[in-house]
Amino acid sequence: MLIQANAKINLSFKILGKLPNGYHEIESIMQSIDLADFLHFEKSKRNQFCGAYVCPLSKNLIIKAQGFLERKTKRKLPVKIHLQKQIPISAGLGGGSADAAATLVALNKIYKLGLSRKKLSEIAIKIGADVPFFLHGGTCKIQGIGEKITPMKRKISHFYVAARPHKRIDTKMMYELYDKTKKNFLELAEEICPSVGKLYSYFKRFKPQDLNLSGSGPSVFCGVRRYETARKIAEGLKNFDGDIFICHPQDEALKIIET
Repeated sequence: MLIQANAKINLSFKILGKLPNGYHEIESIMQSIDLADFLHFEKSKRNQFCGAYVCPLSKNLIIKAQGFLERKTKRKLPVKIHLQKQIPISAGLGGGSADAAATLVALNKIYKLGLSRKKLSEIAIKIGADVPFFLHGGTCKIQGIGEKITPMKRKISHFYVAARPHKRIDTKMMYELYDKTKKNFLELAEEICPSVGKLYSYFKRFKPQDLNLSGSGPSVFCGVRRYETARKIAEGLKNFDGDIFICHPQDEALKIIET
């Protein structure tokens, strides 16, 4: 099975407070975009992982997703996985979470486990706050700690220009800084990575439909209606030290390309 796992951007994002269990209650609107990782899954006698090796397997959300699913079903689910990585890591674009959701969907189908999306979502939230969204995709309102997903209709931009500075920002660290300072993620990201503030100011000049930091950053994006405008914005970043993407919105987070 080959799955296209689309990235996400946060059209809006608010931290509403910290819960007694240590998690944070949030409210966000997430949007799928066509910047994507590609994962190939094949039933195997033993686990094999190849392709992009972005972190130790013990910390990889793909492997964590497999482990959670095995514990849920009380059976081994050995698989050969090849990851073609295109979504930058630690960028606020949800690449790891998308890959984890793809793993849940793939193993559920390959091994014919018969788990509903609701059951998969219950596993997904244990892996990470963003993972349940990727079982839905499109445009969704996210509430709670990430487990409450409401598909919604919203006027969205035709194109998004996303710029990711060459700086990794750890989400856990950002929440810890929020607890200490009560500053929002945009303010914190600007302090950690000055490029964030410069990008935000630059994008604002074009009066975009959407403009925000994605997740905990450092990726900043703006949304526009016309491709010519998106290209002009991207070309104006010729001296930018980072990655630039022109993306389309998508109505799904995971696309099964072949089985």
